[in-house]
Amino acid sequence: MKSIKISFFVLMFALLICGNAFSAEYKFHEVPEILPAGTGGTLGKEGVYVLFGDWPQTIKADNVTVDENKSEVHGAFTYYRGSDGCWYVKCAEDALVSYYKYSDGTEVAESSANSTKYFKVEPIKWRVLTKDYNGSGKALLLAENILTANVEYYDYYNVDRTVNGNTVYPNNYKESKIRAYLNGLSYYKQSSSSSSMTTEDIYNNKGFLQTAFTSSAQKRIATTTVDNTAESTTDSGNNIYKATKYVCENTSDKIFLLSEKEVTTSNYGFDVYDSYGTGNTRIRVTTDFAKANYASQSSESDYGGWWWLRSPFYDYSDYARYVSDDGDAGYIDSNVSYARVGVVPALSISLQ
Repeated sequence: MKSIKISFFVLMFALLICGNAFSAEYKFHEVPEILPAGTGGTLGKEGVYVLFGDWPQTIKADNVTVDENKSEVHGAFTYYRGSDGCWYVKCAEDALVSYYKYSDGTEVAESSANSTKYFKVEPIKWRVLTKDYNGSGKALLLAENILTANVEYYDYYNVDRTVNGNTVYPNNYKESKIRAYLNGLSYYKQSSSSSSMTTEDIYNNKGFLQTAFTSSAQKRIATTTVDNTAESTTDSGNNIYKATKYVCENTSDKIFLLSEKEVTTSNYGFDVYDSYGTGNTRIRVTTDFAKANYASQSSESDYGGWWWLRSPFYDYSDYARYVSDDGDAGYIDSNVSYARVGVVPALSISLQ
């Protein structure tokens, strides 16, 4: 009798994550699902967590086979059906360093190995930072993990662009590569001061937004006025110099990165800007899929990887802020062309 009960609960869990394992139907997470009180996460059991959207995360188990004759296109990805009823994404491995390991203990191959792996499409887990973002009555959600990398803030660190007669620095968020990636937009690209500026369409309607969310789910996500003012580039206690020279216009986006001010706001469950170490709520662990996409991950078991903020650095036109692997968000900045810095998306949505 006990074994029957265990088998039943295993089956129910499989159905929750993968839909009906005995049919071709997969239940995408089109509606935010608030997880039960006491669920663990980056804020411990005190936080409120949500499942919404779907993304490749965990490396395929050895006992699962993938049928590439059964496929669906979702934004930038092609999903392939696994023998367990779940969907998988094939990815060329590109480890930042040779000693990285997946969650199953196997090594992540560097790009020189020309190796590919399958990663299981799973619901994205978010933490609710506030249920009333900027007085909108909508919640602000931040992903609980670094979901991918190999997406630079901008391609070239030493090239200014001219857009509509205005100088655009490499750390301009409005005209950045990473904003285009998050929302499925085109962006202006220029490789050198002597070359012509072109329009890059690689993410046009194939960004994170279109890939992680079905059309129905996309409609639920609010279009947010993203604050890119100088005030957003300092911490919540105004200790860090503002990047006044490098700020850009506010943007209207469905998906965005947090600012320096937001990631240090205590009401969002974050500590002061220069706090770091085990238990810091800014720490974001890298998924298997992100490791295969060049993301950094600390060798310290309680730490995570680096992840981008949208705020420019105050002192250099080609540096932007990020959160360190130990949760530090103080004077932490990176060259905009560093592909190892990961992506932790944020969005606003009604949870009613």
